[in-house]
Amino acid sequence: MPCARLETLLRRGLLGLLAAMLLFPVTGCASLLSEIMVSAPNRFNPFGSKNMLSPPERKLLGVDQQFRVEVGPPDAKLAVSVIEPENFAEPRGTILVLHGIWNRSIWMLGTAQMFADEGYRAVLVDLRGHGASTGKWLTYGPRESRDISQVIDALQERELVAGRLGVYGISYGATTSIHVAGGDPRISAVVAVAPFSKMRDEVPDYSRTILPGIEDWVSDDTFEEAVDAAGDQGGFDPDMSDALEAIRKTDAPVLIMHGQDDWLVPPYHSMRLYEAGRDHAELVLMPRLGHISIWFDAEGEVAAKAKNWFERHLASGPKSAAP
Repeated sequence: MPCARLETLLRRGLLGLLAAMLLFPVTGCASLLSEIMVSAPNRFNPFGSKNMLSPPERKLLGVDQQFRVEVGPPDAKLAVSVIEPENFAEPRGTILVLHGIWNRSIWMLGTAQMFADEGYRAVLVDLRGHGASTGKWLTYGPRESRDISQVIDALQERELVAGRLGVYGISYGATTSIHVAGGDPRISAVVAVAPFSKMRDEVPDYSRTILPGIEDWVSDDTFEEAVDAAGDQGGFDPDMSDALEAIRKTDAPVLIMHGQDDWLVPPYHSMRLYEAGRDHAELVLMPRLGHISIWFDAEGEVAAKAKNWFERHLASGPKSAAP
């Protein structure tokens, strides 16, 4: 595909997947390829970040508060939604809920409501450049985690951090949650569902799943060049997008769950993370679950284990609702 055609597709916002573009040599198209790899969805949709929930929508969805938090550098405004635990005299803790790449927090409402039903204040965040948040570039964990720490600052200023603080994330959000814990001692517990361990390894893993046979066209060196170019484009060091280092830096207990049939993010990523943090981590590999099915959690196994983890490592106060 000529670079001109690639650029046309990019401008139209039709290329959400890095893997599809890695079919073509980095040489000559490096800037475009790197742009795709690290472009947040709202870079293609400048009106997306304006879509905060209306009061009727908040009421319908059970969202008690929604506001924006300024973060950076680089400057961005993140959309934050708060769901309060009904029928509890006081929240038993506070849990941040983080979504996956090219997604938005509204898709995590069920998870947030589940935690609220258990007595926690649940806080949903649209990550930089996703949902109703501004921002152009993805960094696969480091910048996103600093953003979340600034969100925690804002929550404390608003007196919205009750009890101890936990983080629950899936996929991209799971990796971000580990980075948050590695850099912020205020985190007391983490649940990471299907995280990747390193950007440099996940990019080819994802690409080879989306496009079987791509290894015949794209060498490992080409993947490395593409990731380096992406770092230049997004203004970050891809070698810092390493959750293995992050999990070593936290004392917070980390529950890692991963589907054994996950092809998009192979389970070896979670095995690595467990080995790096085994003195404070627990690994659960789930048979017959892939990257999407573990998110839908049809049998409720992920939800049950997450609730139990936070009950053990986060909760304060009685589990039963106040009369």
